[in-house]
Amino acid sequence: MLLTSDLAQQIVDNIMPIAQQNINIMNSQGFIIGSGHKHRLNTFHKGAEDVIASGQVVEISQDELALYPGALPGLNMPITLNQQVVGVVGISGDPQIVRNTAKMVKMVTELILERELLREEFRSQSQLQEHFAALLLSDQAAGNYDKLFKTAKLLQYQLELARVVLAADVKPLLEQAFHNYGPSDLVSIRTKENLLQLISDSPSITAQDLVVFLENKLVILKHFPAGTTEIIQREWAADLHHLLYIASSQTPLQVGLGSLAQAYTDLNQSYQEALFSLACSKGSAIAAIYDFDILTAYLIGKIRNTPSCQPLNETKTKLENGFSRKYDMKNTVVCLLNNHLNISSTAKALYVHRNTLLFRLEKLREATGLDPCRYLNHAILCKIIFDD
Repeated sequence: MLLTSDLAQQIVDNIMPIAQQNINIMNSQGFIIGSGHKHRLNTFHKGAEDVIASGQVVEISQDELALYPGALPGLNMPITLNQQVVGVVGISGDPQIVRNTAKMVKMVTELILERELLREEFRSQSQLQEHFAALLLSDQAAGNYDKLFKTAKLLQYQLELARVVLAADVKPLLEQAFHNYGPSDLVSIRTKENLLQLISDSPSITAQDLVVFLENKLVILKHFPAGTTEIIQREWAADLHHLLYIASSQTPLQVGLGSLAQAYTDLNQSYQEALFSLACSKGSAIAAIYDFDILTAYLIGKIRNTPSCQPLNETKTKLENGFSRKYDMKNTVVCLLNNHLNISSTAKALYVHRNTLLFRLEKLREATGLDPCRYLNHAILCKIIFDD
């Protein structure tokens, strides 16, 4: 990691009020890139060059200023990171007086750099995981095995394991962070980093799980042995949701759970199921594709997205030409389905007489042949046709 000018100046600005002395930070070429004396920025520092060359502390006394043009009395110490000198920190003053302060400044500077290095490595790892997950969860996964295999090897991720996909909407968490600290990319990045670290360190996540952000969705690829029951998967999702709830200061969050994918080529389906379940959560903390209402809506949606079906189109045509509007057929059938095909409940919900409802359903049967109260398959077809 390079010691940048922005980071060097931030370190100087934060430490100077404590040190009560001017501080300079020089890069590995000996140029000042951070200083309390702004006029010295981007100038060469001979003392720093000597520190870099020797790896040793260079003290400059009042009597030695002629040897260091432009310098002030002070003490210059190497900034070491991973056993390499990456820069120099200098503090102005009598070397005998500022020695302990200089040691403190050097220690704090190195700690800040170590923290930034860890964050940079974390971001690089996270970006690689995000690109990998995006391809793995796409419908192009099957055709990109070689690329996935190479990346999986780097990430120590086993492609052949069965996994379930969980998607969580963390938009409320980000909005809370923006409210507290102001809307900025840095706030978003830090919030996501902290959440990823918290989840990755929790007992709910193992070394074979993958936790990433895809846009503003937290996505987890959780490994379960083949044959793991739906109940166990839901219990895990509940534990994960509780962790998110605590991490977000009890901000209500929703999660969607897909089905267990036995092969990596099935993960796209589990991902789509998780996203669909999340969209259908309607305020529920956990929504799963295993919920029959969600599963039915998902399958009907899949049918609607398939190429046009001629028999279905012919049935729809029979409902056109004013017939459906005349008998309020769409509203009637949708209400019937919502009331579980119960004639009395449906008539009451429609504010019509029971015989009026039966008359409408008879007209539906005459026009299309559909008899949803008598045949389950007919009710399913009505759901597809009318429940847009």
